[in-house]
Amino acid sequence: MNIIIYTDYYPAPAEYNMPADTHVIRYFAEKLMEKGHTVRVVRLFYRPLKELRPGNAKFVLPRYADYEMNGIPVHLIRYQMLEPKRTYPQRFQAKMINRHLKKWKASLPYNADRVFVHFPTFFGGLDEIFNGTSAIMGDFHNIDVTVMRERDKSGAARAFVQKLRVLGYRNNRVRDYLAAEFGSSGVTLHRVYTGIDSGMLAAPDAVEARKRTSGGVLRVIYAGQLIPLKNVDILVQAVRKLDFETELVIVGDGEEMPRIRDLAGNDPRIRFTGWLEREKVTELMANADVLAMVSSPESYGMVYLEAMAKGTIPVAARGEGFDGIILDGENGFLVQPRDIDALSRVLAVIRGMSTEDRARLIENAYQTACTLTEDKTTDLFLELNH
Repeated sequence: MNIIIYTDYYPAPAEYNMPADTHVIRYFAEKLMEKGHTVRVVRLFYRPLKELRPGNAKFVLPRYADYEMNGIPVHLIRYQMLEPKRTYPQRFQAKMINRHLKKWKASLPYNADRVFVHFPTFFGGLDEIFNGTSAIMGDFHNIDVTVMRERDKSGAARAFVQKLRVLGYRNNRVRDYLAAEFGSSGVTLHRVYTGIDSGMLAAPDAVEARKRTSGGVLRVIYAGQLIPLKNVDILVQAVRKLDFETELVIVGDGEEMPRIRDLAGNDPRIRFTGWLEREKVTELMANADVLAMVSSPESYGMVYLEAMAKGTIPVAARGEGFDGIILDGENGFLVQPRDIDALSRVLAVIRGMSTEDRARLIENAYQTACTLTEDKTTDLFLELNH
């Protein structure tokens, strides 16, 4: 199958001087290629208005480049934004990009069988994307909802979305918005799952061993950026309220680090590691009882799956990215994102569980991870785009 992925987030070599982005879409593309599909990526990148400098002024007229990452050709389109908070090109820029895309697509040795547009509101005005195939899915995140609600002054983002017939959503909040805004127009809505590498799944005997233990010190881990939306301050305060033996390991760094350290004080139960390599993080997860991350807002959250793959019980925010994948009390727990007492109570519930009840949660969490590997989620993605 021939696939084109349009996205605003994809890594690039250092020479292009672009900020580091999530690698999730890259992993998705590479898995498709590994499964025998032909994949090309179109990476749209803009400099915000605040970065309008003499060196960037040349990008007022879009510039194009090609590079390759791990065997996947990437066609890069760069342009300079001319309005604050706008996320899609000006009309004259869109016309130029459309003409370019038409030529670029004509140069390909095939027509696309499937087209995926990740963060579709960033492609407002780029209607050339729809020419040549009807098998197009938009993959919506929280930021897309924000764009349509607050930043779509020209209506170009909404006009682009209205051309899509399949709308993928990452969480229930995005689903509800898309259903309310576009559900009556005959579109199909599907939840989109991003999977983990099957190599991250713990061996079944390791999971069985974890299921046979309960009580003792409750080992909690957080892994991610220390930024306001992650609500790490809530986790620290919840742990400090506990009156039983607890260990909290906070993996990561960010702007909130000084404040989080102040909240932790000299509590010996709380340890900061800073940034760690992925392998070390997953090793720590495998030795933790609970992964607690109550981010809000949150589109998805691969870290939950990575923890569940190790037999670690996840605690997430109700109504956010993993609500619906995590079923409260079945394969993890959900709490309101800024409720310190609720989070503290859930941690106490996990600590007080019988071996049998904890084993049930561990097994259910692990089985959830087993159903959401990259192999399975990429196939599902292709099936949804009919």
